[in-house]
Amino acid sequence: MTGSRVLDVGTGSGPAALAAARAGATAVGLDREPGLLRLAGDRARDTGLGGRTRFVAGDATALPFATDSFDVVVSTFGVMFAPDPARCAAELVRVCRPGGLVAVASWTPDGVMGRIAPTVTRRLPAPPSGPVPTRWGDPEHVRPWFAPLPVTVRTRVCGVRVAYPSVAAAVRVFENKPGPLRAHRAALEAAGRWTAARAALSSLFAEHNTATDGRLVWDVPYLLVLARVGGTAPRA
Repeated sequence: MTGSRVLDVGTGSGPAALAAARAGATAVGLDREPGLLRLAGDRARDTGLGGRTRFVAGDATALPFATDSFDVVVSTFGVMFAPDPARCAAELVRVCRPGGLVAVASWTPDGVMGRIAPTVTRRLPAPPSGPVPTRWGDPEHVRPWFAPLPVTVRTRVCGVRVAYPSVAAAVRVFENKPGPLRAHRAALEAAGRWTAARAALSSLFAEHNTATDGRLVWDVPYLLVLARVGGTAPRA
């Protein structure tokens, strides 16, 4: 990783970009949320990584970078929320140099993270428009997006442990997160349906809890997509 140029798309508060910088790369984090970008910049300065990181506002469907700008392009649970997934896939590949690697991690539809949005949106007065984020967690959807591109793709399902102090704490985190869920909450509040949706969210969280000490602990599956640009398939 030392000396590599890394782009983190949908960086949020910057964890992947900061991890890359910590490993010796020069990292750029991109997101549409100004508040999250400010937080990412603060974290970089506080950890002494400000010289190795840069955070910019931008759109995953039209990345503001030249072709072949990066050695590695990653997205950890970020690009899955962008519109037009096929165009996003093309943009990730475009800005990655030949021989470079595109790596995308996305929640699978069957895990607790993948079930959060359906638990909430089924209570909306009208179904939400736009692409379904968890399609990035299904190889049957992902492969056609990358098929026309100059890449060799492998996928595998991985898992990560996620913990919160309690079920109630997790509900507070998710209902206030920037992104689609916050927009759904506003629509449900306007329709007088948020209380029921919030209770359903709490029940979903408790159903998947593996802790017995009052905390909330999940073992959550995600799909890892590895795309080698113009080369042989990466190990999955």
